Amino acid sequence: MLSGNRDFAKLEQDAMASLAGHGWKPDYIAIRRRSNLLAPAAHELDAPLVVLAAAKLGATGLIDNLEI
Repeated sequence: MLSGNRDFAKLEQDAMASLAGHGWKPDYIAIRRRSNLLAPAAHELDAPLVVLAAAKLGATGLIDNLEI
């Protein structure tokens, strides 16, 4: 994870917009440090991260996480 976009707030916003654009109703998408679930700083290149998300598609809700 040594390259790529580090504007985590923008990544979260873009992901929310993308889901909404495909008919989902996202509750949240958050990129956090695995160790304490705090928002990572852009300079934390080697911090293990997790993406947390919750969204609905129709009456079905999804809550998930993905370690990155």
